[in-house]
Amino acid sequence: MPEMDDNGVVLKTIYSGLSRGTELDLYSGQMHSKPPHCEWYPMLPGYMPVGEVIEVGSNVEHLQEGDLAYVSNLFRGFEEPYCCAWAGHTEYVVVSDHSHTIGAKRAVKVPEGIDPKTASIALLAAIAYHGISAKVKPEAGDTVLVVGQGGIGNAAAQLCQAAGARVIVADLCENRLERAREAGIKQAINTSKVDLWETVTELCDGQMPNKLIEVTGEPDVLEDVLAHAPGNSLVHAQGMYLEPIHLYIPDTLFGKNMTFTGTVGESPEMVETIFQMMLDGKLKMDYLISRTYSYEQATEAYDWIYHHPEEGVTLVFEW
Repeated sequence: MPEMDDNGVVLKTIYSGLSRGTELDLYSGQMHSKPPHCEWYPMLPGYMPVGEVIEVGSNVEHLQEGDLAYVSNLFRGFEEPYCCAWAGHTEYVVVSDHSHTIGAKRAVKVPEGIDPKTASIALLAAIAYHGISAKVKPEAGDTVLVVGQGGIGNAAAQLCQAAGARVIVADLCENRLERAREAGIKQAINTSKVDLWETVTELCDGQMPNKLIEVTGEPDVLEDVLAHAPGNSLVHAQGMYLEPIHLYIPDTLFGKNMTFTGTVGESPEMVETIFQMMLDGKLKMDYLISRTYSYEQATEAYDWIYHHPEEGVTLVFEW
């Protein structure tokens, strides 16, 4: 484990959420970053733990023992041969200057009124919030198409709708579209049954959405979105793309006067904003948890969520 210090806290994990995107890329050996060989087995996976604060450094003021806290993305401080990717599925979590550049500031207090199990997937919404607030900036009068309804895509759709935009969502899996409908997204397209662009055109009376968010992480889907986006539109890439995309600028950014953006990650302040929206009833996340497993069932859990996208959106480990 990383060392504890005066700027750190130690959490005893209660729940840790599993990201169906990044974690399954690591699980299946598809993740490849630069420099090469920066992910390997044996691996310490997970990046969304919620736990009880059991130790507090002398310089830490925003947390105290007994608080529930949420932390993400531990990057360093683990002994070889373990790959930290990113060590959220562990019984204890050290958040210090040895694991994070900002120490315990990376840990966010979970407010009273938020179920710690639901809090364990709040980061997915914070990642979506980063893109929505910094790049997409939806407002009344916008029509936003969100392609991909995993945890991040679902949260992106909810956030756009909360901002007053008209929202249309699309996915291959009916179970994910059902979750979107539960969130109040009325127009949901099952792309395994109908043509996406013909259906969108019909729903929009011959027009196309002026803002499009791609969240599947599939390069060919992103290329398809770029090809069909209308003139003067914005396309935001929010997925984890493991292969290059082909972008012919004269036909897209130049020819359509289009804006192409992307964001990654989040900040503690964004997580705090998501918690407040959850408390205010503006964002619903609990129904995205398809199953809860004991950490001792990790093999079964990863196998299920990997092989059954038609059933599971995400899952949570209970410690």
